[in-house]
Amino acid sequence: MRRQGHKVGPMALYFGSRSRHSEYLYGEEIDEYHRDGLLTHVGLAFSRDQAEKIYIQHKITQDQVAMDDLLSKRGGHFYLCGPTWPAGDVQDAIVKSFQQCGGMQASEANDYIKKMKKEGRYVLEVY
Repeated sequence: MRRQGHKVGPMALYFGSRSRHSEYLYGEEIDEYHRDGLLTHVGLAFSRDQAEKIYIQHKITQDQVAMDDLLSKRGGHFYLCGPTWPAGDVQDAIVKSFQQCGGMQASEANDYIKKMKKEGRYVLEVY
């Protein structure tokens, strides 16, 4: 879209897998989009590349100021694609960002995510 002259807002991408070496699917494209500025932030979580397992919810928690800004202040969209197991932990990380950075109570943060879902701004494509 950007190449067609359309304005594109800030975009963050979180990608997780076991190993960067063997499972960084579309890694070259992701890196290029980041270098070109299409992706303003990339959070990579490779759970088996170090002693301590790191998942995308950990990266989202590290970036909670940006998450709160993009999702609650700027009205951004959130898409999660992949297996079902991290969906709850990822949502908890986003709720935590709304609480700690946006001053919401837990119930308000969860209600905000429900609102995002209704508006088509919080989409889960999980299997």
